[in-house]
Formats: sequence, C-alpha cells, structure tokens
Amino acid sequence: MKRIKVKEAAQKLNMTPLTVQLLMQREQLPIGYAIKKPGSTRYHYIIYSELLDGYVSRVEAGTMVKQAN
Repeated sequence: MKRIKVKEAAQKLNMTPLTVQLLMQREQLPIGYAIKKPGSTRYHYIIYSELLDGYVSRVEAGTMVKQAN
C-alpha cells in the first residue's frame, strides 16, 4: 500500500493537518494509524492512500455508518 503524508491527506479531506492528526489519535479517522512509542511525547502517522480514497468515496456517497464503541 502506498503511504502519504498528513498534509496531503488533509488536502484531500478538506481539513487542517492538525484536525487529521487529532482524529487519527482518537481513532475516529480510518485511514491509517497514529502511533506513539512508550515514553515518547510525539505521534508518528501512517496513512495509506487506498484507505483514504475509500474513506473519501464513502463520505461522498453518503454511506458512512457510525461505528459502535
């Protein structure tokens, strides 16, 4: 799978990079992973273009279903 940067994902989602980061940290944006190593204060973001494109397609089609917690 091809990986992309937060800035590129934010542009495709029409969001700020900070919004993308926060949603990924909260596991509310299913386009990849926000990983924080033990003892670290910073996250590392892994975003897959295929997951992002699928998410954007579902949002545009109006078929997004809220996930149960």
